[in-house]
Amino acid sequence: MSRILISGGLGFVGGRLSRRLSEEHEVLVSSRNNTASEILKLHGNIKRVNHQDLLSPADFPASVDMVIHLAALNEHDSVKYPSEAIRVNVDETRSILENSIAAHAGKFIYFSTAHIYGSPLSGNITEETIPVPVHPYAITHRAAEDYVVAAVKQKRINGLVFRLSNSFGAPVNPKVNRWTLLVNDLCRQAVETGKLSLHSNGCQFRDFICLSDVEEIIASLPGKNFRHVIYNLGSGNSMRVIDMAEKIARLATEKLGKKIPVELPANVHSSVEEGLQYSVDRLLNDGFRILNPVDTEIEQLLQFCKLNFAAVD
Repeated sequence: MSRILISGGLGFVGGRLSRRLSEEHEVLVSSRNNTASEILKLHGNIKRVNHQDLLSPADFPASVDMVIHLAALNEHDSVKYPSEAIRVNVDETRSILENSIAAHAGKFIYFSTAHIYGSPLSGNITEETIPVPVHPYAITHRAAEDYVVAAVKQKRINGLVFRLSNSFGAPVNPKVNRWTLLVNDLCRQAVETGKLSLHSNGCQFRDFICLSDVEEIIASLPGKNFRHVIYNLGSGNSMRVIDMAEKIARLATEKLGKKIPVELPANVHSSVEEGLQYSVDRLLNDGFRILNPVDTEIEQLLQFCKLNFAAVD
């Protein structure tokens, strides 16, 4: 059994990881706010620590085998508060990394974003692709990556950077504010409005990865050796937004028992967009598996939305 610390462990990705990892390990999760006991119980057998403790060398948890750092300002708040994005996404990452080193943590896992490569994502993207971040969220994650990579190259800690693509799935807690993510938003729309409304023609490509795949990859980290520091974390199979919307509409129609249409903005026309190949060859070559159970993840997300957001008759 390992002792694992997850910053942002009550959030969207962190919540799923804390629940999954707590099945086999001792899991500490950090939070900036006091959290009700009934919410903590949703995440399994975990222990909450104050986020501020991670920023203090004296208070940083001892005897941690692996630190998974997810706490960050999201993409919307990073635009609204760019200086805060630098403080939280860069400076706090540096502090938590340094304190992890001082506390002799075994591994430091940093969750970055595929959007460090630019926007929109297109073409063949490997870990060797030169990053061109254009968004405060991506810019700050790219800067934070450099601190982790530098510490690893200086042999100060064993660290990894995962550049996560478009993850989706049911959160542990319905109050986690990640309903702006495309697949999550569309599933909630299906339940609340009975239709799926897109804001574009939907012809752009994205690499969607199920949170269940993210869980299993991270759960396999203890005891595993790595040949690289930076890994793309995606499905390796991109699809158009409109095709994902139509898949969700089909599954929602079956699950909700009524026709769920997909609606596009007025006067939009189909277009031919450059494809996207988000390479995950590094992961696969290091023995990881990506199952990509898209339909199952969507069905579980629709069920979650039905339980938590369906109108009461």
